[in-house]
Amino acid sequence: MAGFCGSFKKTMPYRILEVDYYAQAGAKELADCLNESYRYIIVDYGEITGQGFADCARCDLKVIVGSLSEWQAEAFLEIMRKDEKRDKSWKYAAAFGSEETRKEIEKKYRISVRRIPYTKDAFAITHADMVFLKELLGD
Repeated sequence: MAGFCGSFKKTMPYRILEVDYYAQAGAKELADCLNESYRYIIVDYGEITGQGFADCARCDLKVIVGSLSEWQAEAFLEIMRKDEKRDKSWKYAAAFGSEETRKEIEKKYRISVRRIPYTKDAFAITHADMVFLKELLGD
């Protein structure tokens, strides 16, 4: 069983391709997920600030996903500026933006920003997706 538990509120999960999704669930639903036999639980904190960082810091794998597109990069860069105080277990990934910008950020902040492969179909796994996920989980 795989799992995705996002923005928590008391709701029943819905299932797509053997993955359970919890829309706007709460702490009880997360606890229930932790007590089930899920292989993975992905928590989407949305726009993460304050308490969200503290909650995320308890996760086994911490990935901050952002965009390097010109109109969205500033929020992602702000997170990285604050990262200097965080431990190095946090990982970064970006779906959009130029390769040049990604390389400049890696050099300036001395971090790795993985490129999320583009996909037309969120439910289709490509070879590029598998390589990306293997790198993300393997470091």
